[in-house]
Amino acid sequence: MKNRCIITLLLVLAALMPLAAQTPFPENGQVFIDTEVPRIDITLSATDLTALFALGGEYSDTEYPGMFIFKSGVTADTLQEVGVRLRGNTSRVSQKKSFKVSFNTFVQGRKYHGLEKLNLNGEHNDPSIIRSKLGWDILNASGVPSPRANHVRLYINDKYYGLYINVEHVDEVLVKNRFGNNGGNLYKCLYPADLTYKGSSGSAYQGTNSAGRIYDLKTNVAADDYTDLANFIGILNNSSITELPQKLEQVFNVNSYLKYMAMEVLTGHWDGYSYNKNNFYLYHNQATNKFEFIPYDLDNTFGIDWFGINWATRNVYSWANGSESRPLTKRLLSIKTYRDRYTFYLKQLINNSFGSSQLEPKISRIKGMITPYASEDTYRSLDYGWSLNDFSNSYIQALGAHVKYGLIPYITTRRSQVLVQLETVDIAPVISNATHYAVSYKLPITISATVEDEDVAPVVKLFYSMNGGTFLELNLAKNRLGQYADTLAPLTNPSKISYYITASDSKHQQTREPISGNYTIDLKQQTTSTLYINEIMANNNQTLTDNAGDFDDWIELFNGGAQDIWLGDKFLSNHSYNPNQWPLPDTIIKAGGYMVFWADDNEIQGKMHTSFKLNKEGEEIILFDSEENGYRFIDGFMFPHMDNDISYGKLPNGTGPVMLMNSPTPGTANVGGGPNSKTKIPEVMAYPNPFAESVIIKLSEIPKGNITVTIANISGGVVAQQHIANAEWPTTGLIWNAMRSQNPQGIYIVSIMVEREGKRSLYLMSKKLIYLPYK
Repeated sequence: MKNRCIITLLLVLAALMPLAAQTPFPENGQVFIDTEVPRIDITLSATDLTALFALGGEYSDTEYPGMFIFKSGVTADTLQEVGVRLRGNTSRVSQKKSFKVSFNTFVQGRKYHGLEKLNLNGEHNDPSIIRSKLGWDILNASGVPSPRANHVRLYINDKYYGLYINVEHVDEVLVKNRFGNNGGNLYKCLYPADLTYKGSSGSAYQGTNSAGRIYDLKTNVAADDYTDLANFIGILNNSSITELPQKLEQVFNVNSYLKYMAMEVLTGHWDGYSYNKNNFYLYHNQATNKFEFIPYDLDNTFGIDWFGINWATRNVYSWANGSESRPLTKRLLSIKTYRDRYTFYLKQLINNSFGSSQLEPKISRIKGMITPYASEDTYRSLDYGWSLNDFSNSYIQALGAHVKYGLIPYITTRRSQVLVQLETVDIAPVISNATHYAVSYKLPITISATVEDEDVAPVVKLFYSMNGGTFLELNLAKNRLGQYADTLAPLTNPSKISYYITASDSKHQQTREPISGNYTIDLKQQTTSTLYINEIMANNNQTLTDNAGDFDDWIELFNGGAQDIWLGDKFLSNHSYNPNQWPLPDTIIKAGGYMVFWADDNEIQGKMHTSFKLNKEGEEIILFDSEENGYRFIDGFMFPHMDNDISYGKLPNGTGPVMLMNSPTPGTANVGGGPNSKTKIPEVMAYPNPFAESVIIKLSEIPKGNITVTIANISGGVVAQQHIANAEWPTTGLIWNAMRSQNPQGIYIVSIMVEREGKRSLYLMSKKLIYLPYK
């Protein structure tokens, strides 16, 4: 069998906005650390504790104020006035309850490590207290958007309530972390949410069950507009099988759902969509305009059964409830392309996170870690009478009743059964999560996609067009991180880019993303702000000292408007991927005024000192708006290599182009021209520098004449050379890919000669390039 290959395509193009950026899956962090078992203490008043557990009030969502303490290692955090209530469905009437903790109910806007809520699940149906944790980890390892989870010890009013699984709450915070936006509709889908067609009107999907709406809108509740859901369900149910892929992929992330299906089927998660039409969210991703499927509640997995069905042997291609309509699962599996991808993802899971070499050592490690706390958990035995031996035995044998399999026997049986059932397929490459990211046409833009195939080296190409022009083709080479990368420099003007991606394998099977049409990136002028980054110096040798007498890098802001501007909700950053890198201080910049900040990574010297330095070899500097305004780009630019005491600023102030300046003017208006203004010799710029794979070589202005670009190693040996005819220098810059040409790590020199008709050749100042490839 061919080796499985997962490739992340990473192409950096010039300038755009964060339209379709899917942020990386966040790390576990302190709250979800799973190499230890943190302790959570909740303290309620005696009256509120009695009310919380009062008979007859199990299904109340009343929140009671309490104190919350989280202890992990040597760290202990205390929060007052958190909200505490019961959560769940059947667990509300169990002896071992589950709880929801809210950090922002009584203190509006508060978050704890970026979270507004936590779910503390008692896992009363699972004698091993591990099943849902394993499920969440498998989903996250597969790249399916889903909560993080870990084990915790729960104490209420100093009494040990047992070993719990702490699960990240699905809300606007989670979708913001996963998709980069949270303004779309988020629906919590409860039994019997089968996604069958009920009509073209959004109101047709506002029906209720005993617990509330079946499709329960959790965001944008004032608008209460279900039009997008009705449209998605209409396309899913009413499109012919022939036209379904083209129509459905425009409104739904199909590949992510196919990965979820593979996990659902392997882990025996019957309480999800496919069998029990239950327990999932749908989020309308604003970046892609597609719905994302987000699962939740994974406790009824790995052999837990209430139906008398052997989930370990159930056929993977007839997993869904056979007597009921499940259009999302059944219609997708009726399409060969999707059926083959689903098969591929099943194999992928079995060879990785569901494989014996990964899953069973993980189970052993977690069991060893949690056993001491399970042994002290007296609530664990109240619902079904499970002893400590039952806890231990549940990993290796069935306990009867609803525990039809021990955890390891289920995994072993399921794996062997699925391998027998799987069809033989050779898929065309799968392109998923095509995204583009940047904050302005003035800065670089990233276009990325994940490419998966059995072949180790599918051919991946990007086709893009500027402002309706001819589509350009880029062949992308795999780097040492399994990524494909190329870089173009920022654009000079607002533009519109159209693009699509293709991937083909050795059998010439090809996939196009999107399946039809193109992705469009409209790079408009984004801001009318009168606040500017007006001048910077990244190599301050003797120009200006800070309050400590140091010659530090500095950044000057200029308020070009008629009104004072408060800076306290804005941010400075030297990386577009980190918009909230350094919050500006709580201060006002006067109308027509200037303010200088010291970029010295030394905040202890005062509020005017940033948490980062500037790189004299050149990078970007950006001013971002507040979190409430989505970290909107206000102003910024890339700057080149900076010699001693040369600044880079705008002329005229604020609105003019940026240039190197012989006469730095921190705190006052910019005057004069740059070092090149007299000679008119173009400056050679390189970005990024140092670089890990590709570097953009750009000229401050395009000279007339034939251009020869030569790149040599430190010994003078020529490693690359290109001749460019008169006026054909690419405005977006020339790319040199050192990795593709297999050059060793080191220092290189780029030299540029311009042959001018009737004049002596012009030799531009050489530029040092530092190549530091990925380890």
